[in-house]
Amino acid sequence: MLKKIIEKNYKWIICFLCLIIVIMMLEDIFENEQLRLDILVYRLVILNLRFEPLTVIMKVITNLSSAYVLIFISLGTLIFIKNKKIGLCISSNLVISTILNQLLKYIIQRPRPDGYRLISETGYSFPSGHSMVSMAFYGFIIYLIWKMVKNKKIKYISCGILSILIPLIGFSRIYLGVHYASDVVGGFAISIAYLMLFTSITRTILQLEKEKNIKIMNKRKMVELRKKRKKLRNSFKYAFEGIKEAWKTEQNLKIHFVIMVLVIIAGFIFKITVAEWFVCLLLFALVISLELINTAIETTVDIAMPEINEKAKFAKDIAAGAVLFSAIISVIVGLIIFLPKIF
Repeated sequence: MLKKIIEKNYKWIICFLCLIIVIMMLEDIFENEQLRLDILVYRLVILNLRFEPLTVIMKVITNLSSAYVLIFISLGTLIFIKNKKIGLCISSNLVISTILNQLLKYIIQRPRPDGYRLISETGYSFPSGHSMVSMAFYGFIIYLIWKMVKNKKIKYISCGILSILIPLIGFSRIYLGVHYASDVVGGFAISIAYLMLFTSITRTILQLEKEKNIKIMNKRKMVELRKKRKKLRNSFKYAFEGIKEAWKTEQNLKIHFVIMVLVIIAGFIFKITVAEWFVCLLLFALVISLELINTAIETTVDIAMPEINEKAKFAKDIAAGAVLFSAIISVIVGLIIFLPKIF
């Protein structure tokens, strides 16, 4: 059962892990502490790897994620790709990831490293714009190639080249001295989480386009695809109905919501930091989601085994234990955040 849950929700798991990485970095950045990762990479790259031929190569690689190059590629996809929705998705991805990067830079306002730059750059440092946008832009192109290109040789070669290019762009920003290693890693992590959401949305858009083409070729298949599309449209409705029913029947869920509201009010009163807000929101989502999963497991077990059964009880106890464990951890984290501010 756990394997099926992971396979079904792997995108959300990846998003959660990426956000944890970013939050851990932001805690040190907001406290103006130098990250150990930055120190180690500085000693390795800046002090030991720099030499003139490699510098020339790094300048070329870093320009592959410049605004001019990415805009040129986006315009090319709009002009030359027959399916205009793909071109629009690529261009939209570039615009959204760029705006998101600039917004995060403005919020975090980390100064760039100084004293060993090989090129001139302006603006704030975290997250790295070239790294974040290249991961979002070229990562989405990898996704499109993997999903749509039928020739395996072209697919593997193209995806392989782009998969190597993305980390090289991040490395070039460190090598040229315009970003810390944590800026690059943070930019990659944010873009991976963003891509999980963006590809889910664009997959629906491109799927609808595919359905349109299939309708011309085969009407019977189109009927089946319409049913799938209707199911997709109703998925949010069913989800909210599930939350509504759980709210009616589960007292613990109401308690969790009340605690969440109280913590939010306390957060505003004690003016907790951005990183602490991130932690609180993630813990809210974790506890409430596990409570909903626990409710679903209990209901399923009751339907499958209405009579008393040791294995059914065992399954229910494990699900309840997961909720309890997450709630205890949340309380401990809450005390760590709020007790110092209260005293």
